Amino acid sequence: MIARVILLALVSALGSCGIFQEKPNPGLVEPNATVPEDFLFSWHKPFNEWMDSPVRVYYNKVPLEQIFENSPFIRLSYKFSEKPEEMPLVSMDTLGLTRRQLLWSIAHDNNLQMILKTLPDGHPNEVIIRDRGDQNKGGEKGKLKD
Repeated sequence: MIARVILLALVSALGSCGIFQEKPNPGLVEPNATVPEDFLFSWHKPFNEWMDSPVRVYYNKVPLEQIFENSPFIRLSYKFSEKPEEMPLVSMDTLGLTRRQLLWSIAHDNNLQMILKTLPDGHPNEVIIRDRGDQNKGGEKGKLKD
């Protein structure tokens, strides 16, 4: 009888401490992950709450296209209007990064532009992704010739 009481108390204590929660608790967002205010901006409050909620991310050499087919991004549609010549592999292991910070990081690291497309009623439904090309990279290909 005493063992059952102790076991029930232990299970309820572990459940309330957050060990078994699917996503990290708010407040764990990495402070250095700064995103421009207008990045994937929307007036739709539920969308902003979803985009600004922290997630746990682990990618190990995942092709860029496949990132958008899995959690934490499955709520929206993602479409490439212009794909990179070579699809980069993404590796990331972080706790408490928001979806907006994660998308900004992916866009910044892979020289991509992301634009939010909304329905006529103002609900966001798709992110259009475009490769910025070599003109925005620091390499030789991006330099203008005289």
